[in-house]
Amino acid sequence: MTKDNDIAAFNDINPSAETHILIVPVAHVESVKTLEPTNEHQGLLEKMRLKAIDLLKERGHDPEDTKLGFHVPPFNTVGHLHLHVLGGEFKSRFRKMKYEPKRMWYMDLAQLQADLEKKRRVQEGARL
Repeated sequence: MTKDNDIAAFNDINPSAETHILIVPVAHVESVKTLEPTNEHQGLLEKMRLKAIDLLKERGHDPEDTKLGFHVPPFNTVGHLHLHVLGGEFKSRFRKMKYEPKRMWYMDLAQLQADLEKKRRVQEGARL
């Protein structure tokens, strides 16, 4: 679908919703648990977020009415970080449940970004 030096985006082969895109980093990142509160990882997540919004808009979805997030180990099925970009109706209630925020198996992108920023501030404070 689309690729640059940092990220690639493609349709999920087994979509859970009307629109189900995966955005992955080109460089290997294992999972949300291996992300660090660095400018590099925070920038990567922001680039993934912006690409997700562009792709959702291209498909006629309101980005405010969509889901962007990651499955958390051990509930992920692939050992490479991938952002789920979901828009439109879900195929079933079970599939919708797989992407509910604040569950132990799924983390919303905005929450992950906030958590990394909080960790960065704590680390910077510890260095003072």
